[in-house]
Amino acid sequence: MFNKLLTTNKHFSFLLLVLLTSFLLSGCNLPAKPAPNGEENTKNTADAVFPYSLTDFLDREVTIAKQPERIVSLSPATTEILFALGVGDRLVGVTSYDDYPPEKVQDLPKVGDFQGPNIEAILAQKPDLIFASRLSGQEQMDALHQAGFTVVVLEAASFQQVFDSIRLTAHITNTTATGEQLISQMEKEINEVQKKVQDLPPVKTFYLVDANGTWTAGKNTFIDELITIAGGENIAGNVTGWVQYSLETILEKDPAVILTAPHAGKIEEIKQTTGFKETAAVKNNRIYTISDDNIISRPSDRIVQGLREIAALLHPTAF
Repeated sequence: MFNKLLTTNKHFSFLLLVLLTSFLLSGCNLPAKPAPNGEENTKNTADAVFPYSLTDFLDREVTIAKQPERIVSLSPATTEILFALGVGDRLVGVTSYDDYPPEKVQDLPKVGDFQGPNIEAILAQKPDLIFASRLSGQEQMDALHQAGFTVVVLEAASFQQVFDSIRLTAHITNTTATGEQLISQMEKEINEVQKKVQDLPPVKTFYLVDANGTWTAGKNTFIDELITIAGGENIAGNVTGWVQYSLETILEKDPAVILTAPHAGKIEEIKQTTGFKETAAVKNNRIYTISDDNIISRPSDRIVQGLREIAALLHPTAF
């Protein structure tokens, strides 16, 4: 059914996928998870000793019997993290939405899609470990657990939780040192952006998910956090999660910059829409399309790419 929708109405299917994913990144607003030794956000530089017990992002106690060599990832963000840690060669299954790094994931077996995980396809790969998210489906995950497979759920909803996800994944895969290096590089890039914009006036910004319905991102979303760190003021920061914002309200708040996604609609058409065309953003030709939806929505190490891009669009003279 999804493929039919995708063919006949790309905007609707894109919006549906964004909202499903973004619900988890906004409404959940999960707290940071403690490190395995019980100390929150501790930089544990020692690799795991197996059997290894941990608490995942659903507060589930999970024991991994041995170092995983055959991994299934049901989360595109986790797939990206595994490749960033240098253990992408352990992946034996990913979802049809996994597209980065493209040259490495395109030939991997696909074991899930919009309708959820394919249990038979997962079982056929005989994984040592399955990384999942809430989108993976509770019933399917319970079925895999009952079949004797180890499932770890990662569910980052903030920059800090992305760091926590990287640390936990690195610990499980015995790449802790690489994980800390990755986090340090991310923190360095975030700090560099903050230093460049800290003394500049915040730029009133509106993020348009899809022109068909004027969906946008409020507080407790990655988009809101990205805009804020990048030196912007999200005009939808008074609402929570992903909502429809009226054209009247957009015009009233008059954003100086409008950011949008590649699939949100044609910029030239948006510029001609009543409610948008009267804004300072359109009048000053400051409506921009982010280069890649995934760098502003997936909780992986690439989120800093989205931050740099947004900051450069909001404050071009500083970058």
